Amino acid sequence: MNTGDNKKGALVGYGFDENLMRSVKGDESLKDSVYNRERTHNIVDKNIDELMDVVLFLLLSTGIYRIVIGLNNGEIKTSSVFDPFNVEIHLAEDLLVPDYVFNHFGMIALDEKEALIRRYYQMLEHDPAFDYLSDEWQKAFHQRNKIMKQLTDESELRYIVEHIPALRNLDGYYLRSAVINLFNSTISMSFNCDGTQIMSHKKFREFIEEYV
Repeated sequence: MNTGDNKKGALVGYGFDENLMRSVKGDESLKDSVYNRERTHNIVDKNIDELMDVVLFLLLSTGIYRIVIGLNNGEIKTSSVFDPFNVEIHLAEDLLVPDYVFNHFGMIALDEKEALIRRYYQMLEHDPAFDYLSDEWQKAFHQRNKIMKQLTDESELRYIVEHIPALRNLDGYYLRSAVINLFNSTISMSFNCDGTQIMSHKKFREFIEEYV
């Protein structure tokens, strides 16, 4: 049992930070060789607008609360409220087929998805396993769960998804992968220079206005 009183906060963790905006440096050798590597286009690049429409649909209208978009390799990883401890891997080419999308993903409205996540955490607080956490962690989770807000602002989410193609099509440093998380309203973006930008959905607009 964790009885310590020194709960450590992660860069992106159990809380919500609307002002989050951080850079994480990658391999310097990859940054230095950016302009020496020839870029090739794949199925994602050729169908990026259609794929982003699917991504937005999954986040707004299905059980998906977290999605990892592999723009370089066409690998899409999803996490669903209907199977919260599992991670599914899909091919971009499959997600471009309407029958695949509509027959695979459970439908649920965004507000109902928010309510379900709240109920999950309420259930956890009443489970005997919750006592394995220190008193400090139990208190922190309880306070977080009481003030838990909507998963994300829908207009901010639409803005993010609509601007991913622009980041992918940048000259020089372009987007390689993106992780969109509704639960803590964050996006993590990795670029071909191996650097990563992590920010709240709210801060994404500032990032676009400055760099695109």
